[in-house]
Parts: sequence; structure tokens; C-alpha cells
Amino acid sequence: MSRWLLVLVLVLLSGCAGMSKVGPGEVTVRDSLSVTLDAAWNQYALGLTTKSEVWTLDGLPLDRLVFYVGIADGETLAELQRRRDRQIPKFRATMQAHEIVEMYEVFATHDGSSFQREKLAPAPFAGGEGFRFEFSRVRKADELEMRGAGYGAVRGGKLYLLVFEAPRSHYYARNLGRFEAVVSSLRIRG
Repeated sequence: MSRWLLVLVLVLLSGCAGMSKVGPGEVTVRDSLSVTLDAAWNQYALGLTTKSEVWTLDGLPLDRLVFYVGIADGETLAELQRRRDRQIPKFRATMQAHEIVEMYEVFATHDGSSFQREKLAPAPFAGGEGFRFEFSRVRKADELEMRGAGYGAVRGGKLYLLVFEAPRSHYYARNLGRFEAVVSSLRIRG
């Protein structure tokens, strides 16, 4: 069993990670985002950071939607143990879309997984301009081929990023529309 899966199992068993249903209806994410859901998702409290939130439809190994909310200049996407050979980059408010995706790639591959960006283009996001990217990733832990999509924007000097990922074989195609519906309804509050 991989270290990542082992840590996840231990956290879930210890009670440090809680699961709760969110939706349907209007849901607030980290006091900064508002989304309208047509059906329920499962929210996990994994404690990655106070600026992220993790949702799933079928369970974390099968799909996940991660909200990175209001990441300020100089902050990282998550607090991870620093490695001397590969540092997790810090967000800079002046970053372009391709630099944000590259920052996410370093974060997503810190465990040795592979990552291939497939598309990056401007896209509407949270009532304004943003970007959308697609990627594939092979998780090192179980060699599972994953497919993912993300949306992001920098507003008021802060990064708002949503990333959905699921196995390529079935769950990605099945749940991509639900992710796109979340993105379509998303608004930044305040």
C-alpha cells in the first residue's frame, strides 16, 4: 500500500477526517465561494489547509474535487513536508495561467506521480475571466491512470482554483458534467 493511501486510511480511522453531505442547494465553501448543487456531494475534512476543501461523489480513490480558495501571494496550495530536491512553489499574484498550472503540476507530482498537461485555454470562471486546463496523471501509489480538469482565476490578488480528478476508465466521464455544473454555478463572495 502506498504511503499516501496508508496516511489517508489512518486519518480516516483516527476520526481526524470527517465526512459530511453538502447540497443540494446553495453551499458556501470556505466563507468565500458560493455554489448551487443539484445533488449532494460528500465533503471530507482532511486538514490539508484552511484554504482548501475536498469533495467527492463516489469516494476519494474514485473521484475528488478540490477547492483552493483565496490563496494569497506567498502561500502554497497545501502544507506539505518540504523536500530538498523539489519544493512546492508559492503562489505569486502576478502569475499567468500557465504558471499556475505548472505550480499545480509540481504539487500533484510531489509523490512521484506523472503529470501531462493536455489543454489550457481562457474560460469564464466565477462570473469573470479565468482559465480551464485538462491533464492526465498516473498515480504513483497504484499506477492508476487519472484524468482531470481545473478552472482558476486570480481575483483581488488571490488565487481561486478548482480541480476535479477521477480514473480515466469510468468515473471521469461519468462525473465530469457534475463538476462542470459546480463550476458554472460558482461565485466569489464579498
